[in-house]
Amino acid sequence: MKYKNAAGLFVAGVTFVIAGPLIVSIAWTFGLRAAFLNPSTELGVLFLVIGALGALLSFVGSILLIAATYRALVKIDALQVMLPPSNRQGFPTEHR
Repeated sequence: MKYKNAAGLFVAGVTFVIAGPLIVSIAWTFGLRAAFLNPSTELGVLFLVIGALGALLSFVGSILLIAATYRALVKIDALQVMLPPSNRQGFPTEHR
């Protein structure tokens, strides 16, 4: 069985959308804890940067979900896609 590109994009998108907020919540929790317990270390900043990367991961996941939905709808002909214009023969502009 051959997997479709839209299915792969959908699975990756759902995974990123679920993993992104999870990473953000874990990183912010440990980052704020590290910042309050020992403010002299830069471990809190590291966790906050990881949290920002988790937010970016969630954003990329939502874009992948949109792309997968678009590809799936085009494939099943549920979404009208504009076809390129065919080569029509031009009519003369002057009529006699």
